Amino acid sequence: LVLTHCTGVRDVSALGGVNKLILKYCTAVSDVSALGTVETLDLSYCVAVTDVSALGGVRALYLSYCTGVSDVSALGGVETLDLSHCTAVRDVSALGGVKQLYLFGCTGVNDYGAVPNAKH
Repeated sequence: LVLTHCTGVRDVSALGGVNKLILKYCTAVSDVSALGTVETLDLSYCVAVTDVSALGGVRALYLSYCTGVSDVSALGGVETLDLSHCTAVRDVSALGGVKQLYLFGCTGVNDYGAVPNAKH
């Protein structure tokens, strides 16, 4: 299901059963707690999203430019994780098990030692 640039969409709680969900540029979406069972989830540029703790079961998670996201400690089970330009992220030590990790432009991350597979 593709809902890119749907700036009026706020409530996505009914979309948890979708296999692939693209919400790119849905800037009013903030609560994504019901989306933990979505297999592929693209929340790029969803700047109102801050809490991603319920998304640890997502297989591929794209959070690029989600500048409100800071705590990613629950995402260690995600296979592909794009945190590019998530400038509030500081600690990525819990992400050592992520197979494909993208940290381009994550200016707050200082220590990449725990995530040898990270691309930055």
